Amino acid sequence: MIEPARRLWSALIAHPWWRRVVTSEPYYVMRVFWRLPPAAGARITLRRRLNLYLQRLEHGLGRTTLWSKPSKLTVEATNICNLRCPACFTGAGESGRGRSHMSLDFYRRLLGELGPYLLEVEFYNWGEPLLAKNIYPMIEDAARRGISTTVSTNLSLPFDAGDAERLVASGLTTLGVSIDGARQASYETYRVRGSLDLVLRNCRLVRDAKRRLGSTLPRLTWEFHSFPHNVDDVPLARSLAAELEMDLVVSPGWMIDSDWDGGEVVDYPIAPAPMRCPFLWGAAVVNNDGGVAPCCGTFYSEDDCGQLAPEPKAGGLTKFGDVWNNDRFALARRFFRARQGSEAERQHVCFECPMTVLYEDYQRHRGSGGRWADYQMPIASSAAFNYFWHRRPPRAALTAARRPVPAAPAAPPALGDPVAPGGRRR
Repeated sequence: MIEPARRLWSALIAHPWWRRVVTSEPYYVMRVFWRLPPAAGARITLRRRLNLYLQRLEHGLGRTTLWSKPSKLTVEATNICNLRCPACFTGAGESGRGRSHMSLDFYRRLLGELGPYLLEVEFYNWGEPLLAKNIYPMIEDAARRGISTTVSTNLSLPFDAGDAERLVASGLTTLGVSIDGARQASYETYRVRGSLDLVLRNCRLVRDAKRRLGSTLPRLTWEFHSFPHNVDDVPLARSLAAELEMDLVVSPGWMIDSDWDGGEVVDYPIAPAPMRCPFLWGAAVVNNDGGVAPCCGTFYSEDDCGQLAPEPKAGGLTKFGDVWNNDRFALARRFFRARQGSEAERQHVCFECPMTVLYEDYQRHRGSGGRWADYQMPIASSAAFNYFWHRRPPRAALTAARRPVPAAPAAPPALGDPVAPGGRRR
């Protein structure tokens, strides 16, 4: 019985009709629709699952006013950072909004409203989250609600065994550490002011704390952003990551006015997709001052879609739901139906966003009889980064024009002797 069934299945999947089915857009959409996102550690309640499916339905229909709530929340626990990474607004010295720490009371009000629907909370965007005053209780509050939690850090900061134990005990799901090199010379080319020795030492502290507490969490990820100057470090980084019990993930580093694809070492190439922006339908980004951004790419408060009051007595909107369906969010979603509007509406950050432009081009392709599988991306993989990098309000554009252009960093020396686990050459 098994053998005939196997032959029948083999004949079915070899048939041209079957290949047309599995490469069709409806088949792909249905597979994605029912799949749960990779939110490790999240408690999948009925409410969260139904909200996720409603969110995907509204995304597919292109609704501009939503019944569903975000299933992912990015909170800027602080917008302060200790490093000076050249392709980061904060590292470049830009000021998108006042520097501060998100208050715990404001965060808890936000979590109280959205928590029943959330699958994941990210505690970072343009700042260094482990410098935030309230980062540990923030993680703990989300973990108690059964929400997956992620922190991405440079970890090149003061950190001891007690900090490591508290981080592990907080219930954090994933700790990503940005380490763009396996030698100090290559690492500091992008992570300006960073110390590779210090980062590796702190990674060991977290690894050892997990062992002492008998915890499998947080999952430790070495986030290696590849650049032309550090690609030769990847094999050494893999061996160091194994010693530190970290998963190495290699992705392309952002390069200003370049379409660098990360080279052959990348695990996850950047691949723009012709779809409606997932942030506008399913992911909330709330900054330290209460500003609600349309996505994680915007930096300046001028591009926010709304403002929540960090303190209830300060006046203003206190509920996220009042912002989620306001005119600016509805306009951003409307651009995916028709990318047009008044002169004032065209100033919206989402109007010229490559995601919006790409979707418009894709719709023209389909309207002319083109197939989903035949569509060729007309934009570069780094188009979104460069769009946001060059989009500055007048006040910031004036400041940037006065700032001297930094010299290109010198290439680090060639690989020589192996690097010891502490980062020093043997």
